[in-house]
Amino acid sequence: MKPFVALTIGSVVATSMIPKVNAEAIVDDTIVTLGESLSSNQQQWVLERVEAPAGIDPIITTVADEEKYLGDAVPQAQRGGGMYSSARIKLMEEGSGLNIKTENVTWVTEDMYANALVTAGVTDADIYITSPIRVTGTSALTGIMKAYDVTASETGIELTEERKALAQEELAVTSEIGKAVGQEDVAGLMNDIKAAIANQKPETNIEIRDIVIQVLNQNNVQLSDTQLNQLTGLFENMQQANLDWASISDGLKGAGQNVQAFLEQEEVKGFFARLFAALSNFFKSLTN
Repeated sequence: MKPFVALTIGSVVATSMIPKVNAEAIVDDTIVTLGESLSSNQQQWVLERVEAPAGIDPIITTVADEEKYLGDAVPQAQRGGGMYSSARIKLMEEGSGLNIKTENVTWVTEDMYANALVTAGVTDADIYITSPIRVTGTSALTGIMKAYDVTASETGIELTEERKALAQEELAVTSEIGKAVGQEDVAGLMNDIKAAIANQKPETNIEIRDIVIQVLNQNNVQLSDTQLNQLTGLFENMQQANLDWASISDGLKGAGQNVQAFLEQEEVKGFFARLFAALSNFFKSLTN
């Protein structure tokens, strides 16, 4: 599938909604996280690499933080031997969506970051994830969620425990399904399911399962019964949490790594035509 470039939300906002704060952790609407395993020289490398604003106080990500935010969602083998991956978060205007770029990250893909963060409640940010050495990228994901928690009183952006728990579950399921379809493709599959749910608006667990199976068939993906149950269980839990599926779908619009090829399949052209029409009407309604 094609590399993920950016995520955008198409709504138009006339004025900036970025909170104006004077905390050292936030300078020029920017937050920086650093993995605790970085040496002083490596920390400086990261700060220069992400063009951190002068005077910013980076948020340090620890092993304890990783246990708190990721729990058992990510296999220990994928966490690497230390906390190196770091992030620069630039808070953007409401409706800007997510723009994610990674460097020296080997396991967590840009789409995986996007899916987990949108599920957790992160929107409207330009995020740059990097490390001076090649790493899996889990400490940066931890750091981003910690950064939003630490700065919640200043930004007014709060990630609820329920949403963070769902993000953990999504990471665990994504990791498991990735064994069958590949880590590069699994996030795009999750995007497709979210878009289908947003479009079809299922009301029962049976309808959710039917949608999951439909999308799997459209993508020629075969899962074991256990994997299918894990996948449908995740989306059932999301449904029970009353997530705003349209908002999540909008946040991930354009994130599918194989969008063009998927659109060319005859059986899904009608589906996406209806989806795009619905989204277009939704965005138009925001300006009325």
